[in-house]
Amino acid sequence: MTPSANILCFGAAHFDRTLQCTEQFVPAASNPVRTLHRKPGGVARNIAVHLRLLGNNVAMLSAVGDDGDGEQVIAALSELGIDTRRMHKLDGKHTAGYTAVLDDTGELALGMMDAEVYDLLSIDLLKDQLANLQAWPWWLIDANLPAPTIDWLTENKGSSKFCAATVSPSKGARFAPVLDKLDLLIANRAEAKVLTGIEINEIDQAKTAIDVLRGKGVCDVVITLGAKGVVSSSGDSTAFWHPLPTKVCDVNGAGDAFYSGFLSRFTKPGAMMDDAVAEGLAMASLTAETEGTTVWNLTQSAVDTRAEHAFKKLI
Repeated sequence: MTPSANILCFGAAHFDRTLQCTEQFVPAASNPVRTLHRKPGGVARNIAVHLRLLGNNVAMLSAVGDDGDGEQVIAALSELGIDTRRMHKLDGKHTAGYTAVLDDTGELALGMMDAEVYDLLSIDLLKDQLANLQAWPWWLIDANLPAPTIDWLTENKGSSKFCAATVSPSKGARFAPVLDKLDLLIANRAEAKVLTGIEINEIDQAKTAIDVLRGKGVCDVVITLGAKGVVSSSGDSTAFWHPLPTKVCDVNGAGDAFYSGFLSRFTKPGAMMDDAVAEGLAMASLTAETEGTTVWNLTQSAVDTRAEHAFKKLI
């Protein structure tokens, strides 16, 4: 039996709320709405949950406020068997959250992200825990952490492997000064452009961007191209992977799911890049066929079966 991986996830864990206007949206006015859903979110949280559902040993490090949302975020993670002892509940603060307001046609009218609590994940908050953090062989760190904290973690990772989750183009730029200290970088085309300056619309442009990133010292790189597929590079091999056949229901969370599938395989002893990409593509496909960001009935067998259809072309 393949042993479980041990992964510590740093970053966002909060609630996402989606509201929809019941009449035409009017800016700078009170708009009647209905609540469509309220669900857990955050890049690191989404990745951690699927990693745990795949049977891995997972811990979560984040910050929440001393409020009901914070208590619910921690409780939900704990109920899944995720280690929450590094979740910081900060007095007098409120838990982060994203609120999307859709107009009456279903298009986004307004998006609001309150992420101030993550700015408090400072070096001072974490430095006394460093030895404990270094005990985890793999770190998944999303770019919601402050830039100085990311820099400090890269300097003090010890023997832990560092995987960067870029989150967004603006936040992904926080990894630019430390590329030579990353063990693994997974980014979409827009995030990769911020780190390389290369516009990525085609496969050959993704390969060029990967060459730049590896030239800056990143050991292993994956650039996701949405519906076009994935380009991966490890050792002296760079390959393009077609997306897997998928009956799309909801693409929300598919990007985070790729991280989960990839890391679940890549962090195990003797793992190969090809196997990890195939499992990442399988997780993204299964998630896109599911309403919401989490495949709650996930099984390793389902992932393995879907991953069998993955194939690559060397470029």
